[in-house]
Amino acid sequence: MRRNWIGKNVNLALLTARIGDFFKERDFEAVKGETLNGYQILAENSRYFKLEGCVSLSIEGKPEDFVIDFGLCNPPKKHDFRLADSVMRMFTGGYFFLRRLKADEAWFKLEKDLWQYVDKVVLQLTGSSKDFG
Repeated sequence: MRRNWIGKNVNLALLTARIGDFFKERDFEAVKGETLNGYQILAENSRYFKLEGCVSLSIEGKPEDFVIDFGLCNPPKKHDFRLADSVMRMFTGGYFFLRRLKADEAWFKLEKDLWQYVDKVVLQLTGSSKDFG
């Protein structure tokens, strides 16, 4: 999912650090870094959010006009049960379906929590950049 903020004048390095704290508070292993166009955070292996894949968040733009992109990297491959014989489907189909369902539920909760947190932090950091372009 992608969201855009205009006219906020936010210190993007500080915003990245605060979003990194969000992931650490939820027990993710998170790595922050600077890219050519902004900042990126990769997070995975949370005890609380059992996701299939790692979380990727990028912040690009200028302090007064920036975009945050949030999604899963390395999403799981869908199991093609048409290729499995009926006996295997009977034993494993429910397991994979339930696991995927729980991962989707965790993803939706994480996404909701993250955007609420980001909105709050952007509001707190509005005007924090020294760059008045």
